[in-house]
Amino acid sequence: MAAQARTLEVPTDAELLQAQADLWRHSLYYLTSMGLRCAVELEIPTTIHHLGGVASLPDLMSALSLPSVKMPFLGRLMRVLVTSGVFAADDASESSEELYRLTPLSRVLVHGVVTDEHHSQKYFVLAVTS
Repeated sequence: MAAQARTLEVPTDAELLQAQADLWRHSLYYLTSMGLRCAVELEIPTTIHHLGGVASLPDLMSALSLPSVKMPFLGRLMRVLVTSGVFAADDASESSEELYRLTPLSRVLVHGVVTDEHHSQKYFVLAVTS
């Protein structure tokens, strides 16, 4: 006995748009976790902390000893991490460079700084993203 094909309920335009947005979010969410892993491996949170809590892209390039050809890639990485709330960015008034600063999320990724209640989550991030 052949099963009859059931009809598919047609979603509204708003439901379809939301479904596509959810699909893209779920499909591409790994970019944020891999970007977070890169930031931890490069020690960007610790570097920003050592630079006084705020750093421009050229400051980071210099402090991380990255070649200048990597600047566009570091800029993209920082943009993804700012968008996801790992770092915050402020426009500098006298120059067009963005200034990156730590957020509560990135503060727990600062490594090698001893405080009473601060425990770096660096190794947790590295473990769950490997």
